[in-house]
Amino acid sequence: MADSPAPDNVWFVQLFMALCSKVFSEYLLLKQAYEEGNAKDVSLLAWRARNLMELSIWAVYCARSRKNARRLYEDAGRDVTGGFGAFKKWGEATAQDAEWFASGVTALQSLSNSAQAAGIGSLTGSFVEVREAVKQTGFEHHFKLYNKFLSKFCHPTAIQILSTPDEAMQAVLRDTFFSQGCLFFTGAFTALEQYHAS
Repeated sequence: MADSPAPDNVWFVQLFMALCSKVFSEYLLLKQAYEEGNAKDVSLLAWRARNLMELSIWAVYCARSRKNARRLYEDAGRDVTGGFGAFKKWGEATAQDAEWFASGVTALQSLSNSAQAAGIGSLTGSFVEVREAVKQTGFEHHFKLYNKFLSKFCHPTAIQILSTPDEAMQAVLRDTFFSQGCLFFTGAFTALEQYHAS
């Protein structure tokens, strides 16, 4: 597929390869954290599992339709534009001088030119959030449960701040997060196989 993409498939191949790379990379990082066996890595394992969950959602979302895949591809530029916008607001809020964001303006213009060359009419507007992709893929119930559960451990929530070290519980959580991450990896991999076949 990568050796001879049709002219209208270059973006499709780029997105497919990027999804494959991210899914496998995140899985290998999850596996490495689990195998190193540090009892204090529960948050890291929860975070890696959560990342794999979101990547699985995006893989399924893209596998469902070429229109969805194109939207995610185009949203990369919207994401960058939003990041620059936030950075610019930070500069304004901290009273940076007028020249401070000049390189950002140049970068945004370059991004806009590249987007137009790739057939993307506009980078303004919102991007599809993972919660919207979840609704379109039919995993809303599972996402709500797993996202809430994993978020309790990958962010410094009250439970994380106030919990006392408990080796037995840490071991259970490590195994749980690793196994959930593996399931999300399998879901993403299966969706990518479907995506490749389309």
